[in-house]
Amino acid sequence: MGRVTHPRQPAPALGDAERAPRELMTLPGMSRDVRDWKLVWIRIAGAWRSGILTVWRRPPGSAVWVAHVRWGEDDQREQRWGWFLYDPATIRPIPQPSAAAAVSAGATTVFEGTP
Repeated sequence: MGRVTHPRQPAPALGDAERAPRELMTLPGMSRDVRDWKLVWIRIAGAWRSGILTVWRRPPGSAVWVAHVRWGEDDQREQRWGWFLYDPATIRPIPQPSAAAAVSAGATTVFEGTP
């Protein structure tokens, strides 16, 4: 059989979002997870990229939050998701327009809240 290859991670640059260390993500005990889909900007490989924050996690006994973020298109050569230490300087929410702003911009269907 051939060697198993894994997608490579983009090379980090100064000012990029910091990947959560494996030791933090594998602490014994229950993590507190909050599933939440939010559009964000994340700094990766020296550039701001749009992404989706899918999970907030507080590892057991930790004071920090970790965010699971996906960005870009799926790619077999490059890993485009990861767990990152939350820092508002490197992971920023993308403001969502209000329903009124969407309608005034020409939206014909507006969904507010959760079902």
